[in-house]
Amino acid sequence: MKKIVIFLCAVLILCSSCDKNSKFISVTGTGSVTFVPNLVKFSLTVRQTDPVLANSVSKTKNEVVKILDICAKFGVKEEDIKSSWISTNQEFHWQTDKKVFDGYASNQTTDIIFRDLDKLEEFTSQLMMLDIANMNRMEFDHSDRTGFESEANLVALDNAKEAAAKMAERMGVKLGDVLYISDSGVDYSGYREFSNAPMMYAKAAADGGVVASPGILSVTRNVLVKFAIK
Repeated sequence: MKKIVIFLCAVLILCSSCDKNSKFISVTGTGSVTFVPNLVKFSLTVRQTDPVLANSVSKTKNEVVKILDICAKFGVKEEDIKSSWISTNQEFHWQTDKKVFDGYASNQTTDIIFRDLDKLEEFTSQLMMLDIANMNRMEFDHSDRTGFESEANLVALDNAKEAAAKMAERMGVKLGDVLYISDSGVDYSGYREFSNAPMMYAKAAADGGVVASPGILSVTRNVLVKFAIK
């Protein structure tokens, strides 16, 4: 489901100099496309500590294998799973004035793209039964995000063209050739990593999974277009 919203936003700049041909209209256009996400991205971190380094690494590997098994069970493709290298470090705590060695900590993070949102709660419920240190960086997205970006860009260009035509008519001039087009970038709404808009999902209970309510996401493109006037 998607909905196109056009924001009419334009600025008229009439520039002239000794050369009559230097006159132009500069217009900004904005295009926004909204859509419902069809996937979610998140990371899982496994952290195991043991006095023996080899045991610490082995425990971490075993938990990551369990994560991969659950992913396979829910049909997550291999290209949607990315695990980092295992990192290790020594851990200590202070007892009075003495530094006490706790063991070797092994960490490994696995990034997952899950495309079946209807099963997200069941999927994360099974993951949370494992010995996982944390689940973070969760964000909703769409597999055709670049397509929505391109569509928003076309809407922005149409918006700029329409605004320029109206302004030229009101000012009693005619539009000439396009002299300059600039894309000022992409704005997102609803993406945790791109904006401050809150992600709407409930904190999972100890024996439950993440209950997702992603809502509507949007992508906005802004363009600057200069038309010659005559």
